[in-house]
Amino acid sequence: MEFWESLIVWLHLLLFVYWLGGDLGVFYSSRFRNDPQYDLKTRLLLARITGDIDMAPRTTMVLMIPIGFTLAAVKGYLTIPDIWLIAFWAFGAAWLVLVWWLHIEKDADKKKPWTKFDLRLRWVLMLVLAAAAIYSFFAHQPLTENWLALKLLLFAGTILCGIMIRVSVKPYVAAFAEIREHGSTPEREAVLSASAGAARQWVKAIWVLISLAALIGIWQPGF
Repeated sequence: MEFWESLIVWLHLLLFVYWLGGDLGVFYSSRFRNDPQYDLKTRLLLARITGDIDMAPRTTMVLMIPIGFTLAAVKGYLTIPDIWLIAFWAFGAAWLVLVWWLHIEKDADKKKPWTKFDLRLRWVLMLVLAAAAIYSFFAHQPLTENWLALKLLLFAGTILCGIMIRVSVKPYVAAFAEIREHGSTPEREAVLSASAGAARQWVKAIWVLISLAALIGIWQPGF
């Protein structure tokens, strides 16, 4: 295996590790953030910590697109012109800048239209990748191997799960803001707990999907 090919494979594996590891960190620490036995100052600190940790899976998910397609091209499994790889990297870089800006920027009004844009972008990307994967099953292009098309379809599924997490946590965000401004009440804590519980199911689904994708990438079954 050539050095550059080995480098791409290594980066691809690192993305998987940091995606799953970061998700596990957020999943575990969020239980303390959601526990009303802790004072507000502690919960706010935990919220900041989990938000920062969550940037690991957010970053790796974005980078999976240019690195994944580059690896497929290097292995000879991609039938599109090489110029598209430059487009994938440009797209990934621009999207990553947006994702980090949304994390760093504190002005909610300034972020609002870009947050909506990011969500719409995820819907479009999920549909495009799923369509490309399904088309590849029948036409064997742009991906020439069915196992790789399945892997891409699973990746599109993780994007859908991420979208559903955002939908699930909307009541959580509102309830946590009320707790921060007006204090904890049983009603607010109940909304917080229910919303967090719904989001956790989608997080677990992501773990299953990326674990299956990793297995398929190593196994490479012929079908």
